[in-house]
Amino acid sequence: MKKISIAALALLAGLNGVALAQAPASAPSATQDPIVQTRTDKRAADTVYKNGMKAAKAERKAKVDAAVEAAVNEAKGKGADPLVAARDAKGKANKATKKEYDDKKKALAAERKAAYQAAEKKAKGAK
Repeated sequence: MKKISIAALALLAGLNGVALAQAPASAPSATQDPIVQTRTDKRAADTVYKNGMKAAKAERKAKVDAAVEAAVNEAKGKGADPLVAARDAKGKANKATKKEYDDKKKALAAERKAAYQAAEKKAKGAK
């Protein structure tokens, strides 16, 4: 039994040493490959688009939630059904904020498309 536990400890120590001997992953280096540069530029454009969309969605949700909360409080004060008031207010608020949200979405999409085209143009110029 003692020999088995010693062998197991030696095996674990050996495996641990191998894992520690590995080099950590390095940060991506600046490459001259136009395909890699294009993908990197597109990834950056996608990140900007995604963050912009998160902000636009959060802003719209805050406006809708505020309208729903106000409608629920008003319905409670009048003795009406708050669930119906919340449903109706949510629909009206979504409809009211749709144009502004779609405009932001369209602007972000145009910005991303322009960044994609610039990346492609830069890659074609590098070849």
